[in-house]
Parts: sequence; structure tokens; C-alpha cells
Amino acid sequence: MKCITLLLDGASDRSYSILDDKTPLAYANTPNLDRLARQGQCGLLTPYSEGVQLGTDLAHFLMFGYKINQYPNRSIIDAIGEVLNPQDGRLYLRCSFAQVIKDCGFKLQHRFVPGLSDEEIASFIDELSMTIDGYDFECIHSYDSHGFVVISGENLSDELSDSDPFSHNYVMAVEAFETEAEHVKTLAIAVNKFIRHSYDFLHNHSINKDRVNPVNIVMTKWAGIYKEVPTFEQVNGMKGVLVGHSKLLKGLADYVGLDFYYYETFDEAVTYALSCDYEYVHLHTKGPDEASHKKDPKLKVSVLEEIDHQIKDLLDFEDLLIVTSDHSTPCTGQTIHSGESVAFMASGPYIRRDDVLLFDEISCSKGSLRLEAKDFMNYIINSTDQGILYHLRQGKTKRNYKIKNVNRLL
Repeated sequence: MKCITLLLDGASDRSYSILDDKTPLAYANTPNLDRLARQGQCGLLTPYSEGVQLGTDLAHFLMFGYKINQYPNRSIIDAIGEVLNPQDGRLYLRCSFAQVIKDCGFKLQHRFVPGLSDEEIASFIDELSMTIDGYDFECIHSYDSHGFVVISGENLSDELSDSDPFSHNYVMAVEAFETEAEHVKTLAIAVNKFIRHSYDFLHNHSINKDRVNPVNIVMTKWAGIYKEVPTFEQVNGMKGVLVGHSKLLKGLADYVGLDFYYYETFDEAVTYALSCDYEYVHLHTKGPDEASHKKDPKLKVSVLEEIDHQIKDLLDFEDLLIVTSDHSTPCTGQTIHSGESVAFMASGPYIRRDDVLLFDEISCSKGSLRLEAKDFMNYIINSTDQGILYHLRQGKTKRNYKIKNVNRLL
């Protein structure tokens, strides 16, 4: 049996007075999503733990059946998606080319310097590769004001804090993160020296002579070292494809062994999801999340209504159809993603139908399900009738599904 997950990135939200104290999902006119809810089983999905805010890649990683201690950090997923080779054992840090003012620290003006061209970055980036305290630093440009700092050397560790403050005004000192290990402290000192050197070098660089927004520091975050994980098929027993529109999702798919189909239009994506012969299809749209980041609840409503129109053909899908989000994304406030549970709906021949009539967070909260991300793939395996008794041991690794090929006794 085939399963399609329609993943509405950031669709769940908070309530707003401008929407009559409803969420965008509840306010929007979504007859197709509501019809699916009426013919299915509904509830809430908690991406990790109630109130904990997740990024898209980690939320997906957990939904795909992996444990949080297997997560390699966002820098590794980004590096894979941008066609680097993080399997080389080096330490990868995501970086941004930023603008600061030096006073009692480095006061941040722009996390990503606007209008920075590839040619401008090429004029200085080679000079940002250096050796500090026995560690070799290589600075790599990826796109716009984004890049990587890649570190080689002995006793590397990904237990480093970020220098990118996100919600604060000053570049932060990199520290050993949740460890007192001396080799990590030594590495953190070297990274701080690199960041200071980037300011000393860029502050007086000729590139800033005529720039309104000078580029004068390299900030780092998301330290990661590649670690291998079992493939999606090994974990869940299904051959799968991620249907998406970003390098991040391509990196995640490659990391966990999902095939990836890049689409230009969402109509194309829906058609492909229905026609392809994969057992598991993860159909992703970033539209609701992008609308949320514009901090306009009514824009988000219009995006949800357009998606609802585009998914009409999914109503005729007869196998298992899941509709949910990876996280909530609020349309107001400073929070990037928020930590509320998200609406969840499943329709198919092996599910329990309940009495929910509408697809939104509050209506779904009255349904028959409460799931965490760790339950997501197990729910799908069970609802496609592929599960096995928990105490059975089919081979040398614990699985929750009927394996396709046994190691035969000869």
C-alpha cells in the first residue's frame, strides 16, 4: 500500500484578532482539507515536545523515525544539499558574512549583508582560510551572504555553541557546549580567534570603500560532524521519495537515503506524488511557512486557500493519505517557529474514522489521536497494514515492519 504525506510546512499557527480570534487554518476556506478531515482520523502531532521550537530539518528528521541523538546538526544537512562532502571527517559550521559595529563587543547590524555579490565575496574569501592553534580553517561561499567554515585538525568536536546571536544584538563568544572537555574549550578559543581575525581583516578591506553596508565579520553556527545513520528504508521498510523545492530538503533526503524529486510548481508536485510508484511519498510545500515569515495572517490565509484548491486531485487517492505540518510558524512576534502541536489528519482503509469535521488545530484537537514525532512512521506502518508483533525478531536489528527479504537458513 502507498502512503502520501502532504506536509504543509508551518501551516499551524496561533489565533489572531484580525482573523476573528481564529488561526489562519481555521479562518481559511479549505473545503478539500475539511472533506479529508471528515472522512478520516484527526488529532494533534507534537513535533518533539510541547513548547519546543524546531527547525524544518530536525522536525522532518524526527518524523522520519530517527532519534534526536542521531541528528548531525543543520550544517551537515545544508552541506549535503549544497553538494559539499561532509563525510570527510572535518567539522562544518554554517557561517554568514555580516555587518557589525565595534564598541564593547561586535554589535550586529545585519546578520546577512544585503546585496553582497559573488564577485565581491570572491575578492576576499581565500584570505579567510588560515591556520590557528594547529587547526586549519577553510571558508567556503555557498550563496548570497551564506557560507561554511570547515575546520581540520586533531580532536575535533561538534560540541560548540553559536556565535550568531539570532535574537540578540551582539556576536556571541563561542563556548564549549554542554561539556567541560578541555579539547573542546581549546577548539572554541580557536574559533573565536578566527572570528576576531575575520573582523580585523575585513574591516579595512577595499571591498568596503564604497559599500553602504560593509561586510566586516564572519559569524558561525550549527557545528556538525558527519555521522552515518541507517537509511529511511532500513528504518521504516519502505522505498520513499521526498518531493520538494529546496536545497535543505534535498540535503535531508540524501542524508537519510530518500530519493528526491525537485518540482517547479506545486500542481506538478501533486501530479507526481499521485503517479509515482514509491511506497512512501513525502509531498512538501513551503508556502504556509514563507507566508508566516512575512508576518501577515491574511496572506497566510490566502496561501492556505490556494493550496487547498491545488490538492483537489488528492481527494480521490484511495490508499493512506496524511496531512500535517512539521512545526507551527506564527504570523506575529519575534519567534521564528513556535512550539505548539500541529493539526494532523489521516485518511485510508485501515484507520479509525472519528467525528472531526474541519481541518484546523482546534477542530483536530477534538479528534481521536495524540502523536509525537517518534510515533509518526509507526502510525504509517500500522495504517498501511505492514506492522509486526513487537516481540518478533526478524534479523539482527529491531524493526516495526514486515521485512521484505529474510536472511535464509541454507
